Amino acid sequence: MSVAAPLARFRDRAGQVLFTAPLEPEADHRPFGCHVIAQVPPEPDFIARARPAAVLYPVVMRPEGLSVLLTERAGHLSNHAGQVAFPGGRIEPGETPEQAALREAREEIGLLPALVTPIGFLPPYFSGTGFRVQPMVGLVDPAMSLQPDPGEVARVFEVPLDHALDLAQYRQSTIFWKGRDRTFYILDHASAYIWGVTAGIMRSFAQLYANG
Repeated sequence: MSVAAPLARFRDRAGQVLFTAPLEPEADHRPFGCHVIAQVPPEPDFIARARPAAVLYPVVMRPEGLSVLLTERAGHLSNHAGQVAFPGGRIEPGETPEQAALREAREEIGLLPALVTPIGFLPPYFSGTGFRVQPMVGLVDPAMSLQPDPGEVARVFEVPLDHALDLAQYRQSTIFWKGRDRTFYILDHASAYIWGVTAGIMRSFAQLYANG
């Protein structure tokens, strides 16, 4: 089955709803993230103090359709061990969000930047751990040959894009963290338990894709 038609539809719609460049902090009038989902008022300087980070939202062109490439963090890590995540991390001084996302993807899973075609940027996502995460959506050449870093990544897997863009697939749950109940999103899928920041970013894109 040809992926040309679904790919063309995706690129057209994504181009309509994504930003062509990352939003600067002073232009970010729609803070979105963990504290919004949890309905917990952030500390007065939460947004101002958030550390810059970037992730790649990788969409892979497969013969059977488009899919989202995700990682499972190594079990021995001190933070977020075993959790599902996008390739990404902190933005180093002098880097753009695009450069940081591509660098981290190469370091974590061996994805060559030349095999990624950026499409656009989602609104920044503020994590409960104090990061302002800038997601970049990019098309990945299926000819990629990945080499996950075992020090950071336990495995790499894919979820159908249609599943990730279906708002009906997301549900909310609550945990008690830092003295109060916190609400977060879960994307149910047989491949993994996708929750927290990753599910929040995925739902952010699904909502934009559906409603603009």
